[in-house]
Amino acid sequence: MTVASGGRLAAIVAVGMMCRLSLAHAQSAEAEVLFREGRDLIKRGKTAVGCDKLAASERLESSVGTLLNLGDCREKLGKLASAWAAFRKAEAMARRTGGDDKRQAEAARRAAQLEPRLPNLVIEVPARVDGLVVRRGSEVVDDASWGSALPVDPGSYEVIAEAPGYVPWHMTVQVSAGGKRQVVSVPRLERAPVAPPPEPIAPAPASPFAEPAPTTVIVPPRPAVRYEPAGTWSATRKLAVVVALAGAGAVGTGVYFGWRSKDLQGRADQRCPTTVCNDLEGLRLNDRARTAALGANIFYVTGGAALATSLVMWLAGGPDATIVAPTASDRSFGVSMTGSF
Repeated sequence: MTVASGGRLAAIVAVGMMCRLSLAHAQSAEAEVLFREGRDLIKRGKTAVGCDKLAASERLESSVGTLLNLGDCREKLGKLASAWAAFRKAEAMARRTGGDDKRQAEAARRAAQLEPRLPNLVIEVPARVDGLVVRRGSEVVDDASWGSALPVDPGSYEVIAEAPGYVPWHMTVQVSAGGKRQVVSVPRLERAPVAPPPEPIAPAPASPFAEPAPTTVIVPPRPAVRYEPAGTWSATRKLAVVVALAGAGAVGTGVYFGWRSKDLQGRADQRCPTTVCNDLEGLRLNDRARTAALGANIFYVTGGAALATSLVMWLAGGPDATIVAPTASDRSFGVSMTGSF
């Protein structure tokens, strides 16, 4: 490895360490603020509120210092089991990280001082049933802890036992300080009673002097009939617009062929002004003029018929009322209509 590459590697390692340090600081900033606020509140005599701040700081980022302060304030509040748990956790964390023998010894000393004063609660369950759940207040007690002496803070606790299909059982126990042990034995739960089905109510016997009940005849309502007028743009009227457009196109084409016939006829007359003509070009122009005139007449008739058909279709126009169709043969063109008006 060259000196330059070694320098680059060292720079990368240094940058990585700086990033990790800044990330750790960013993660502990909120915990640090809560820790300082908690300490300040405790100094001003607001122990309960300050203890809550320390607990919130410890949940965000656990540290030996926070746990020691948390255990101290909980001991002042009389929550001996919670204080003992905080000191033991601080001792284990200091031992695991190493290099903090002083605070490790302090946490062990404070925990040892509290142990003789810890109250214990034993919940015994001699008769177990399927689905049994035991709670100490709102906290579920794991079945592995049943029968064990568990340190608890002094105070009143409600022990609840419940299981599906059984009558729930509960008991309130008062735990006092001074290392006393309270034992609660959960009795065998009783099965919940099954409600019998309701008995049918027999009808009262009819009196021979009672008037017969009137017969009620239920007449079903007549079905409502809705009459909705056909829309303006029915299928027939849409088709009428298409036919009208085709008719207009045919008339326009007839106009073109008429103009074309007139133009050709004018050119033919210039070459053959008399009735008898021997000019071949003039005769050709005259034939073309006649053909154009015939085409104009065909388109005029077709377009006019289409426009007339579209008008009739539009007027007849209601959906499913009238069917209008153009008819054509070799000698005639017309419109056929079928339906009612």
